[in-house]
Amino acid sequence: MTVNSMELSERALLRFANYQKAVQNLNTAVNQFGDTELDIIKEGIIQRFEIAHELAWKLLSDILKHEGHTDILGSRSATRLAFNLGLLDKGDVWLAMIESRNITVHAYNPDILQHEFNKIIRQYLPLLSQFSDKIQSLVQTNQS
Repeated sequence: MTVNSMELSERALLRFANYQKAVQNLNTAVNQFGDTELDIIKEGIIQRFEIAHELAWKLLSDILKHEGHTDILGSRSATRLAFNLGLLDKGDVWLAMIESRNITVHAYNPDILQHEFNKIIRQYLPLLSQFSDKIQSLVQTNQS
């Protein structure tokens, strides 16, 4: 199985539409407010990241299960398998993204939140956008 030969189920297509919106919302927030010093704005951007990441791994899971990989147990296994199959680039950063998401959900320390906020802007948003582009290309390939 290659990335280009993968097809998306109806469920995955719906999830992808939601994922695209989530990444677009995150990108808009970062473009408009990425240089803010206001913690409440940073927390909103972090929450948009959490939503986009959640949809990303669930989309990965939908795609992989549709392709016959039924052993997906969570975000880590979905991420590892997707990286091994070429759906994701920079698997180590995607795994770090999982850790960051786990940290941000339960972190209230401003220094920790600032550190994770910076990673979201510099490392994670580009990868989330890249994944969206890759899936969009896959959808277009399968429609033609």
